[in-house]
Amino acid sequence: MVDCEPPRRDAMIRATFPPSIVMTQFARSKLASLAELAERIPDGCALGLGGVFLHRGPFALVRELVRQKRRNLEIIKPSPGYDLDLLCRSQAVARVRAGIVAMEGTFGLAPWYRRAIERKEAQLEEHA
Repeated sequence: MVDCEPPRRDAMIRATFPPSIVMTQFARSKLASLAELAERIPDGCALGLGGVFLHRGPFALVRELVRQKRRNLEIIKPSPGYDLDLLCRSQAVARVRAGIVAMEGTFGLAPWYRRAIERKEAQLEEHA
């Protein structure tokens, strides 16, 4: 006699229905509000951010992280600007892994970031 488990319910559903119905009927939604998304980012985590300097960064998410008072974040980004500066101003950053950090030619260096690094409030691992 062979001992085996009965097929799992989700496997039976996938075998019975076409993939499009399974995805819309049974899959958990990947949509979340900014507040919900920021809640999923715990204090002390490493966070890779997209965008370059002042362009295409997740700035609404960054502002929500500030609003929720996140702390001890490790920010990983090739060329942060406004986003990292804002997080440093709110004392949310413990470590930075980045190349150049600036607000582009017009706005100069990121002053709150610079202050955090100079005062050793955040560690820097530079990738230039």
